[in-house]
Amino acid sequence: MRCVKSLIAFFTAYPVGGGELSFKCVWALPYLVAPLVAAPSALLLYLGISPVLAYIALVAATGLHHLDGLADVADALMVRDKTRAREVLDDPRKGTAGVFAVVAAIAVASYHLSEPAQAAASEVFSKAATLLFAGFSKPFKPGLGEAFTYVARRQWPAAIPALVALAIIKPASFAATLVVSLALYWVAYRHLGGANGDVYGYLLEVARVSYIAAWSLG
Repeated sequence: MRCVKSLIAFFTAYPVGGGELSFKCVWALPYLVAPLVAAPSALLLYLGISPVLAYIALVAATGLHHLDGLADVADALMVRDKTRAREVLDDPRKGTAGVFAVVAAIAVASYHLSEPAQAAASEVFSKAATLLFAGFSKPFKPGLGEAFTYVARRQWPAAIPALVALAIIKPASFAATLVVSLALYWVAYRHLGGANGDVYGYLLEVARVSYIAAWSLG
């Protein structure tokens, strides 16, 4: 239970008092953390509140950590040299590409978001896909991303049931989003020579937005 609380404390903005950070329960990302993150957004959509506010509630529930990763990776992708790109990734200042990526992600997600189930399913996909991809990744520097990667290498099979369920519910949406998410992740992964916390944050964001956009495929 302690490791689950730690995971919730790290991946959400909820004040659960997780104590010392541990990734030992990363298997729980799609099954426990994702529903908690999606719940406020799903409720607002159910009540007929604006999709823009509903999506802002969703990203706010993550503590905005993943949006920061999206912005940092977007800035890094604008730099051709790998060493310089990694330096830009660590720069807390946001460039034009980072700001554009965040605005575009919120705009696309808000435009396509319409159903409570859509919000929940997109968050489950985001968490499950990240756990799966991390299981076959390598870190390029020490840190939280490295710790997450090493645990994911052992626990990535836990993502399969969630992904299979999503594939059954909406096959076309799932297939399209899996391809797009993998492609976008591979671009950042190859450009930077590996993964870290920012790259996983970027993946969490683009996977969620891609699934929301693909929902209409049926």
